[in-house]
Amino acid sequence: MKKLFLIILTFPLLCSCAQPRVVDEVNMSQAIGYDILKSDNVEGIFVIPIFEQDKMGKYQILTGTSTTTSDVQAVVSKKADKPVLIGQTRIFLFSEKIVHEIGMTELTDYLYREPQLGNRVILAIVEGKVKDVIYTKPPNTNVNIGIFLSDLINQLNETGNGPDTNLHLFLGNSLEDGGDSYLPLLKLINNEVAVSGVAIFHENKMVNKVRTDDMFVFKTLVQSHRRGIYKFKLKDKKRSDIVVESIRSGSNYKVSGSERNPSITIKIKIKGQIKESMRSDNLTDRKMIKIIEKEMEADLTKQANRLIKDFQKKNLDPIGLKEKYHAKNKKMTYEYWKKIYPKMAIHVETTVNIIQTGVSE
Repeated sequence: MKKLFLIILTFPLLCSCAQPRVVDEVNMSQAIGYDILKSDNVEGIFVIPIFEQDKMGKYQILTGTSTTTSDVQAVVSKKADKPVLIGQTRIFLFSEKIVHEIGMTELTDYLYREPQLGNRVILAIVEGKVKDVIYTKPPNTNVNIGIFLSDLINQLNETGNGPDTNLHLFLGNSLEDGGDSYLPLLKLINNEVAVSGVAIFHENKMVNKVRTDDMFVFKTLVQSHRRGIYKFKLKDKKRSDIVVESIRSGSNYKVSGSERNPSITIKIKIKGQIKESMRSDNLTDRKMIKIIEKEMEADLTKQANRLIKDFQKKNLDPIGLKEKYHAKNKKMTYEYWKKIYPKMAIHVETTVNIIQTGVSE
């Protein structure tokens, strides 16, 4: 009886030890991209790592076509030596063309329903063909193109001007009444993949873009962040370039005015350090620092106003002003918001505090 008890105890351990071998029995995609063909069929491109000794960073690319994105996976599996699974996928890429022709609700519906897929998976839009991006050789040969692309976007979100977004955040914003959301834009530039901006969505459709020059102020409007780079020109004779690295940036919002004539004040606050200056001045001079702060405040305010007015003109609200207003007016409906938002008075106030400059001789 004692021996039987020991055998029963060891049996689950033996079973658990066998689970790691599953990776040898399936193809686990790490990146998936979708293009639309002239026949209106969807082409899916799957990046599959090769788990073999002495083949670190090696991968294969499997493709298949079907009438829907969900069926592409089954088509690809039929042509592969092992079933293709998407549970370990880190990034999904959609061409700008397929987004315009099909819409993001239809493209992401099956992702939302996939139980093995994490909500933090990255979604990105490609200007051009997704296939061209996926077949680009990554600069680091120790990783496959899927890992490289997801790491590229993650590092820009953490240390650069990219706003945080993922499947969960995107769908959460999109499913609201009149929901506005955003995703990173990728593009091939001189045969290298780069982030080219932010794609803005209204409900199901991609309707606008924020380019890289505006990404710092856009990120500051939508979230607080600790890292980011802002470059602008001083209004001196040489139009000198100044590069400021953010240490802490963010904004807060105040709703005021009557129900018929509401207004929102946006206060942007930046703490940063001068990363580079094309002036010969000693940047320990506090008077010079004050000039840089004031000119950067004016530049950021102008940029933020331009972005917001463009959003109002197109009735887009990716920075979430509707939620701020709704917190004060609980009876507000989406139809009422659409009516007042384009003409709403929105004021931007910017404060810049340069707290570190380094020493320049």
